[in-house]
Amino acid sequence: MMKFDPFCNKDILNNAFYLTESTMAVYDIKPVLPGHSLLIPRRHVADITALEKNEVVDIFNTLNTIKPVIFKLYNADSYDFTAQVGEYSGMTVPHLHFHFIPRNEKDKFQTDNNSVYEGIEHSKQISPTEMSRNVELLRKELNWSH
Repeated sequence: MMKFDPFCNKDILNNAFYLTESTMAVYDIKPVLPGHSLLIPRRHVADITALEKNEVVDIFNTLNTIKPVIFKLYNADSYDFTAQVGEYSGMTVPHLHFHFIPRNEKDKFQTDNNSVYEGIEHSKQISPTEMSRNVELLRKELNWSH
């Protein structure tokens, strides 16, 4: 049973590289591929259908803002954008979030594209130094300071 929600904890902002009134973009603590980020509604909701219209628009505006920067920095030209909703979908945090995973023709999942989802389950946590480096790089490119 999912209980702990790190996305409602203010410490999540340490990993944020882009914020709007209703959305935050954070670097994933367990990236499957370089640039793997999460788009998270700032208001606690567990299901996509609980989002207000302005929150839906804001999530997609955030996606449009961060996508070209992540593509440039992490040599990507494709991406996966997915949400796991509900305990039996693989959702491990009880707060809606979207995985944005930049892809390219040479990434490690090209022989089996669906294995990227297994990668989400089994990826390893990166070091605080690597996390800081990625977050600062993205903040700089997006002209955003914490």
